[in-house]
Amino acid sequence: MRNEVIPYFWILKQEKMNVMKRLAWFLLAVLAVGLAACGKSDDAKPINQTKLEELSKTWSLTSAKLDGNDRNDFTNVTLTISGSFNGANPLGPYDYDFNGTFPNPSPWPTDGEWTFSDENATSIIRGGDSQVVTYAVSGNQLTLTISGYSGPGFTGGSFSRTKAVTGTWIFTFTAQ
Repeated sequence: MRNEVIPYFWILKQEKMNVMKRLAWFLLAVLAVGLAACGKSDDAKPINQTKLEELSKTWSLTSAKLDGNDRNDFTNVTLTISGSFNGANPLGPYDYDFNGTFPNPSPWPTDGEWTFSDENATSIIRGGDSQVVTYAVSGNQLTLTISGYSGPGFTGGSFSRTKAVTGTWIFTFTAQ
């Protein structure tokens, strides 16, 4: 009788070991798939889309400077930047709209389109006059810089006093 019991326990032990081996291989496969899924995501947003999302809001002007000198002739000025990201044309165009009181002439048209200068979204190019504008977003603050502006002033027509707007402009905004 003892001979019959031993093979039965031996068979159970073998089946248990086979189940354990299969379970170990299954867990190893799950771990391998899980680790492979932890790689770099292909769903990362393009930098231009991320920058557009940072810029797209209404901003209130807190200061305007021309060649380092405060300009107090911009009153209750807001800048609204908007647009829908288009993966087929990530540079833009996108829209901007200024509201408030501006000096005449002003270095800004009241509205228009703009594009990113490159795939890294390092600066923007204002539509209409192709003026390059550098920007920086830090928290809820936006700084726009027009370096060495020498174009015509806007809102004054073709006879604008160009000299009144020539120079380096720095505009600082706070998000509303």
